[in-house]
Amino acid sequence: MQPWAEEKYKANREGVTNPNFARQDLDPEFSGCMPQGPAGIMLDFRYAFDLRQFPDEVLLLSDDDHWVRRIYMDGRGHPENYPATWMGHSIGKYEGDVLVVDTIGINDKSWIDLQGHPHSDALHLVERFRRIDQNSLEYEVTIDDPKAYKKPWTKKAIRDLVPPGPRLWEEVICEELLQIGTHYSSESK
Repeated sequence: MQPWAEEKYKANREGVTNPNFARQDLDPEFSGCMPQGPAGIMLDFRYAFDLRQFPDEVLLLSDDDHWVRRIYMDGRGHPENYPATWMGHSIGKYEGDVLVVDTIGINDKSWIDLQGHPHSDALHLVERFRRIDQNSLEYEVTIDDPKAYKKPWTKKAIRDLVPPGPRLWEEVICEELLQIGTHYSSESK
């Protein structure tokens, strides 16, 4: 990590004994009801997602506050001067049976994961989605952010197929709790 990122990461983890989580009082999702970034959504097993494929785009639908990612599959590149957003700008293609997604333009307000890894506005993600069997999807993300990390690094997760029934649940806890002026913890989910 670059020095500022290492300092922020250590602060995010200070006093936390569970290696899978950072301090919720500093987590933008928990403390401020802000969205997770693209990698955060995919690495967070607490939420379900739906991958919908169309000829010109793939939609990733999350039950985490109904976030939608658009992955353009029509051969376009990234636009110049794309404004930083929560989900960034994603383009994709298939390499055999692997969906490869390239994302830029992610704002620096989220964390990469629940462990509290920070990032800058220079974050560039390359994600690989691969069906490993009828019930499982492998997700691999390479994090390339020269402002925050000295070299690219990779995280991997296996996501299980949601059983038949409702595909995505309504998840609006932040909005409901903000109306009554309180915050929540993962124990309340």
